[in-house]
Amino acid sequence: MIVGLVGEVIPPTMMQNIITSMGDAFTLVGTIITKVVGNPVLLFCLAAGLIPVGISIFRNLRHSVN
Repeated sequence: MIVGLVGEVIPPTMMQNIITSMGDAFTLVGTIITKVVGNPVLLFCLAAGLIPVGISIFRNLRHSVN
């Protein structure tokens, strides 16, 4: 038996449902990433959105050296 945060006992079937749901969520995310990578327009939008993140990381690293 698994005990929750408040001390209530969580039935094993509930934990199995949560584990199954997490697997389904990871499968969904994997499918979405596959579709985005397969479509050039969506891939360009993803890359364009990540460029500012890379610039800010580089800027922070450059300022930390000085």
